[in-house]
Amino acid sequence: MDGLAVRHTTPGTAPGTLAGRTIVGREALHFTLVEYSPRSIEIFREVEIDDCSKHLTAPGITWIDVAGHASAEMLEYLGEAFALHPLTLEDVFHATSRAKLDIYDQDASDRQGFLVLNDPVYVDDELKVRQVSIFFGVDYVISFHDHEEDIFRPVRDRLQQPNSRLRQNNIDYLVYALADVVVDRKFPLLARLADAVEDVEEEVLGKPSRATLKRIHGLRRTLVALHRVQWAERETVLALMRPEVPHITDDTRTYMRDVHDHAAAVLELVESYREMTSGAIDLYLMDTSNRTNEVMKALAIITVFFMPLSFLAGVYGMNFSTEAGNMPELKWRYGYVYFWSLVAVVVGGLFWWMRRRRWL
Repeated sequence: MDGLAVRHTTPGTAPGTLAGRTIVGREALHFTLVEYSPRSIEIFREVEIDDCSKHLTAPGITWIDVAGHASAEMLEYLGEAFALHPLTLEDVFHATSRAKLDIYDQDASDRQGFLVLNDPVYVDDELKVRQVSIFFGVDYVISFHDHEEDIFRPVRDRLQQPNSRLRQNNIDYLVYALADVVVDRKFPLLARLADAVEDVEEEVLGKPSRATLKRIHGLRRTLVALHRVQWAERETVLALMRPEVPHITDDTRTYMRDVHDHAAAVLELVESYREMTSGAIDLYLMDTSNRTNEVMKALAIITVFFMPLSFLAGVYGMNFSTEAGNMPELKWRYGYVYFWSLVAVVVGGLFWWMRRRRWL
């Protein structure tokens, strides 16, 4: 490799492959290989597995990024080509593991680290957790993910800068850079969730419905799931800073603290949004209770006003004899006016009394 050279190369297509994609069954994986040193860098796109395994023994630092979801047969072949532990291949295949850090002894001179991080995405009001797996050894890093987008492009762009810290440091700094990208990708996700929580709160304060309560519960489930994911990831980043982790130097652990701070910040935001959804549920229940109380209050007021009127109507509707001592108002010329005057006095008196007690 020439000094301070950046070369982008696409090797020729090997037998059994198509357009730079290694095919096993229905699986198509995209391999991007980066080989660099402080003075030079080479980037190979859409390479084959055999080409990658050859470069693992080359001088300098080798980073192989594998994009796509591999089949069991493909992973077995990858494990043999890249000397990956069988237990880690199972985690890569299922892609449902929580964030974790495992250390495996490949041989007496090489210990391999296996780092699992999560990159969730919020689609159609549902949280989908995607896994990012990173293997690292003395002078190599192998990353697996099934994203359609090139999530590690910022790291490759930094590597192409001659004065980049990535070029001047060892393999541990590359592991830090990859972990930092995965952790920081959660902040845009949190921004979307924050907007969703604010929309729900405004809906609760406006005219909430059963659909509002359903949205609140959906957001709460999403935040609970994200809290579980982020809690494990924060602990994983913390474990990556321990002295017994191989290939991680003290200088890089300082940068790892920054990743841990970001992971802790994400967790705090998730907890805050989860509390906001709990508050939105309380607001919804309070609003429902207040509306019920208003209805009951209106019915009680109507009952209070009509109860004495019903009593008066009942008394004067008995049609007793008009002989002496028996309801002389029935034959009285002004009896009808008297009755309605009495009704008005009773209703007005009740209204004045309730206003004075501040019940109305």
